[in-house]
Amino acid sequence: MTSNSLVLPNMSDKPTSHGNISEEQSYLPERPSYEHSCDLLDNAADEYWIPVLEFLRNKHQLGAGEFVRIKEGANALFKLGGRLIIKLVPPNWGYQGEAEIEGNRIVSGKLSIAIPEVIGNGEVNRWIYVVMSVLPGVSLADVWDGLEHQQKLHLIAQLGRFIRELHLIATPKNSCLKVDWAAYHQQLLDECVPRHVRKKLSQKLAAQIPAYLAASSDYFDDTKSIFIHMDLHQWNLMVERTGQDYHICGILDFGDAVIGKSRLLELATPLLFLCQGNRELCACLLEKNYGLFDQVDKVNIQKNFMLVSLLRPACDFNFVLQQVPSTGARNSLDEIASELFPV
Repeated sequence: MTSNSLVLPNMSDKPTSHGNISEEQSYLPERPSYEHSCDLLDNAADEYWIPVLEFLRNKHQLGAGEFVRIKEGANALFKLGGRLIIKLVPPNWGYQGEAEIEGNRIVSGKLSIAIPEVIGNGEVNRWIYVVMSVLPGVSLADVWDGLEHQQKLHLIAQLGRFIRELHLIATPKNSCLKVDWAAYHQQLLDECVPRHVRKKLSQKLAAQIPAYLAASSDYFDDTKSIFIHMDLHQWNLMVERTGQDYHICGILDFGDAVIGKSRLLELATPLLFLCQGNRELCACLLEKNYGLFDQVDKVNIQKNFMLVSLLRPACDFNFVLQQVPSTGARNSLDEIASELFPV
């Protein structure tokens, strides 16, 4: 690890010891602009990445097999021979690579659900790479929309118990995932409106955010530090089928993890993307399996979930709204909160 605190994208770009390779071996630029990195990840042909992948194959003796690009995700992902995943993270948001490695280290061997094993990691031209094992099963995203309600309840119940288990893990005092919580909160506040404007949230809703945030102050600090995965949704959950039901068999992607003090920041993501405005699914997650209301007051909980959802790093609220069927007017943040969080 190269730092003792985690920051959001573009807030810090601290170079570390370089794992440089020759120009013949890699075209990865050492100091790409943010726009250049995005362009490479979105548009570079698969062949562009082969030199660095071959370099890593030889360096870590990864064995034979074809490199196959995985298009999902914010980084360059490749599967090797159905056995390994190689993730390449540009220096512009290198914290995601650090978080992947450190998050795995912290929770490895402590959970009832499998996570990828980190086989190797390091840097190439300031790009962080992580070599990980492939988990069994299929992505929950591939089957979620076709599941029956009872099947979804079964999975939501398992996820609620898993999140409770995750939040009971002892967190290390010195970790690059541990943030100065007050400073982190202020940073999220400062970035909130500009991010939503940039992502084209309607002017009517964006204009309501400052007053909405200013009206509350006790929604973000639960006083005790916990491990927050941050991205527990169907694209990061692997499942297998047993009889009529699916069960979660793997958890992916620790790239946005932090050690912080908000249970709601963790729970908002599965509420939005998996419970999708269904009252029974919400209760299954929060009350019956995670036990949220044994820990926090239910008063103002809808608004508090809305607050952390607006603040969540990289949140695209238009995309969020697409996940939850509309049942009424969405002219105000309060109206939207009642739809998204029927608890």
